Amino acid sequence: MSEQFDAVIVGAGPAGLMAAKIAGENGLKVALLERKESITSIQRSCATMFAIEDESYFGERMYFNEEQKRLVFPVTGFSIPYEGPYRNFYTWNVYTSDGKHSIKLGDYDVNQAKGSKGRLSVTYSKQALLKGLLSDAEANGVNVFTGTNVVGLKRDSGLNTVITAEGRKFSGTFTIAADGINSRLMKLLDLNKERIFYGTLQGAGYYMTGVVPEYPEAINFPQLFHKPSGYPVMIWVEPSPYGEDEYWVYSGGPTYPDLNYKDELDRCIQDSPFSGWFKNAEIIREHGHVANIWSPSPMPFKDNVLITGDAGWTVEAECTGSMMSGLKAAHAISEAMRNNKPNKEGVQNYISWWKKHFPGSMDYREFLTVLSGGLVGEDAVTYLHKLVDEILPCSLNPYNLFNNMNAAIMKKMPQIQKERPDIIAKMQAMGGMPVEEQMKDIIKSGFPN
Repeated sequence: MSEQFDAVIVGAGPAGLMAAKIAGENGLKVALLERKESITSIQRSCATMFAIEDESYFGERMYFNEEQKRLVFPVTGFSIPYEGPYRNFYTWNVYTSDGKHSIKLGDYDVNQAKGSKGRLSVTYSKQALLKGLLSDAEANGVNVFTGTNVVGLKRDSGLNTVITAEGRKFSGTFTIAADGINSRLMKLLDLNKERIFYGTLQGAGYYMTGVVPEYPEAINFPQLFHKPSGYPVMIWVEPSPYGEDEYWVYSGGPTYPDLNYKDELDRCIQDSPFSGWFKNAEIIREHGHVANIWSPSPMPFKDNVLITGDAGWTVEAECTGSMMSGLKAAHAISEAMRNNKPNKEGVQNYISWWKKHFPGSMDYREFLTVLSGGLVGEDAVTYLHKLVDEILPCSLNPYNLFNNMNAAIMKKMPQIQKERPDIIAKMQAMGGMPVEEQMKDIIKSGFPN
């Protein structure tokens, strides 16, 4: 016998918890299903940046109000309390692999002198964020089921029935897919057949103390290369919110044969031009992650299932984009139930909003060029980056993060043509390829769910 609800929400991350909180507040009977036993325990590597304060993102102009301790979404029209720790950061610095040059995206000294008014954004505790959302959901009558692994979905007589590996069944008028980038519901609905697969991302990260980067309150981004293959390896060093002397240190990127990102992270720490940053560092805890890269779902709805957050987006909608879509999905379901339109027509407001603010506002291929840009090789990347000697504006928006850097390089084209015509040829060859061709080796080495 299945238990019956107005909405069954699969996944208790930021999208699912926000959807549950709002649906509960609106008076719906809600079941929230989560595979993990502990919703607030963080088991994957995550930068946990508040994305993003410095410009509009998903049609929103969000910011953190530290005086009132609230995350504010003025365009979408809501805010939520955040009582956890946070750290300001002020610039983004991209280092050449030899450690001899950095491109400065933002003026560190100028921004830091302004304090919170000069920051790019903050790092925060995802655990604290989830804890607050979970508390609100439970206070509004949401039925929470942890250790619940969804393996099936059936639709019959106007109801969706979610089936778990544990043998339980949960029926609902609507279902919300909030189960992340490797979504089981997207697979069960066959919606990934309508998307392009671009490969698999992997990574390994440490929380460390005793790290001394050149710019302590900044994102520091050495770009190294896997020695046997020449494949690019991204390294991140950024302030952790959990302590003034703690940093999140991470290595990751697309899967590639014989490339182990934990080994590359250890190499950076122990035997690279950046090893001096880690001379007295200690590892406090470790995380890893695996995530697939898909083009966005053409439609965030099928068979009364609303797709939210990472489940239907490319790589990451971030916690902020996920919370916005969870909120909008829950309100749409509430409206549909009130209007006695428990169908696609009833949730058209959500579908229109998602299309406008997700695929309609950002081109996912801009993000993919961040992954493929280093494929021109270490020699070319190092040469090009060393040409950029001015301080550039910065954006945390991953869909145009390096636009200013690329524009600065393009200004040097006459010099590049004179000194390195071979690099011009590589750039032209890459620029003329469809992104699928640029990423063909990445796609080949991935493993789609």
